[in-house]
Amino acid sequence: MEAYHSPNQGKTPNTPRYRGISYTKPIDAAKEAVPCIDLADRLAGPGKFRKVGNRWTTNCVLPGHEDRVPSFVVYPETNSFYCFGCLRGGDVVELARLAWGYDERDAHIAAAELLMEFGHTPPERPPSRFSKEERQRPARGALEEVKVRSAQRRLMRTLTPLVTSIEDPEERREEAQRIWRDLAGVARLLVKETTR
Repeated sequence: MEAYHSPNQGKTPNTPRYRGISYTKPIDAAKEAVPCIDLADRLAGPGKFRKVGNRWTTNCVLPGHEDRVPSFVVYPETNSFYCFGCLRGGDVVELARLAWGYDERDAHIAAAELLMEFGHTPPERPPSRFSKEERQRPARGALEEVKVRSAQRRLMRTLTPLVTSIEDPEERREEAQRIWRDLAGVARLLVKETTR
């Protein structure tokens, strides 16, 4: 029975789903602080679980799987779960991630939300993270400016027929300069929208 509730039932490669201290800290803290049965009970609703031996069972609590017979099992001794209907299982963080619709890369966010949901404070990012962001700020700013200038040039091309219709060369040059300056704000907005 031990093999049925292994976290890798989907036969996925055994590669870590996260890297770095800022990712592992909330995941490890959530695994330590929140029992899988507590989250599963909250997801299923009060009184839905039934104790069978040393495990708890109910209908699947994961989105996209509605079963009529209890197929969802929580193993308190290993703090894990497995659904025999949808063939998904894992630890408490994996349950939170699947139940709340987080991508596998965002397991650390699901873990932090899980900690807050049960009244715990997520671990703070290490100071090295902030110094790294500070070191990268000039390069990111320069890349942002390149994107803005590129967007500004593309916008200017769309307005070129309007500018070329002005007959006086001096007036045409002045109008082109005004339009170029005015497009800077629009280009920043476009870049900001595309990087969200």
